[in-house]
Amino acid sequence: MSNNQFLRVYGDTDFITGLRAIAATMVVVIHSGAFMGWGLLGSAITGAGKYGVDIFFVISGFTIAKTFTESSNYRSYLIRRLMRILPLYYLLITFTLFITAIGLIAPSYWMLRFGAEADLYNWIFHLSLLSYFDYRVANSILGVEWSIPIEIFWYVALPAMLFISRTLKGTIAAIVALVILSAIFSYISKKYLGTSLPIKWTPVSYGHLFFLGAWTYYFRSRALESYKKHAKTFISVAVVTVPISIFFEFDGRGELLALSTAILIAFLQPNKFGMLCQALTARPMLFLGSISYSIYLIHPLVIKALLGVGIISETSSLSGFALIYCITVTISSITYIFIEKTTNKLGKNLSLKMS
Repeated sequence: MSNNQFLRVYGDTDFITGLRAIAATMVVVIHSGAFMGWGLLGSAITGAGKYGVDIFFVISGFTIAKTFTESSNYRSYLIRRLMRILPLYYLLITFTLFITAIGLIAPSYWMLRFGAEADLYNWIFHLSLLSYFDYRVANSILGVEWSIPIEIFWYVALPAMLFISRTLKGTIAAIVALVILSAIFSYISKKYLGTSLPIKWTPVSYGHLFFLGAWTYYFRSRALESYKKHAKTFISVAVVTVPISIFFEFDGRGELLALSTAILIAFLQPNKFGMLCQALTARPMLFLGSISYSIYLIHPLVIKALLGVGIISETSSLSGFALIYCITVTISSITYIFIEKTTNKLGKNLSLKMS
């Protein structure tokens, strides 16, 4: 298989694949506790890993707007999006639930915390993509799957609201409305249930990131030329903000990382910011970004397996992260070739038939 067949190529937005690589790596960092032994700085870097999901959601908003705009109809668009994400998700959810049920691996932290079971109820909720209606099972199998039904929800719902993202005012209004709504629901949830997780793991809590990502598509395709003279300033702000948000702990750094991601997607151009684009589109980055979805879903299983056989311990270390990451990348390369690429191709073919 040639590099061009293996790597995802999108022309002047290839750098987004590099951003996916960073987001996936961040998630592995937090779940492996990679830098926790490095004091306050290590704790901050490790903790920032959870915001990799926010980066993914901003990118997803861009992708939804782009794919829907370029599709001939809604059905064609949706089948392509669903075939991109569901086959691997269904396979890993089913496999992990099964080996948990028969005792081959230990139940996840969230399964134990909320008393969920590896049973038919749990499986059906995940397959239906409605697991966010019961927070006790929403993240109980892999420990990262809570985000997939949220993404699918916005795959389905966002196209009908994309007209809002065509202007900055509309996007800001949507973001403000969703943030306020999320805050209200979180307050009610904490007051009556003692936790905000019933709201945190729902589409409303992350809708603002999808709208922000969708805006970047319209800005890039329609307004970028008018703001080119300001691009350097915005890119510079984003480049400075990212390390600050990763190396220091403070409220709102997830939002800053999401905003920085949006700025990069909106303004970054290979012919204007060559060094940055070269870094994000280097072969290793494109490779890791291409398999980032598999990395995201598979790394919790690798961690469980290594813990189960005693190769790594609960004590976090950089060497443990390196081992987890290498094994995850190896397995993800296989699932990408034999599952993701196959089902993506099938989705494209079905999409063409529905055009």
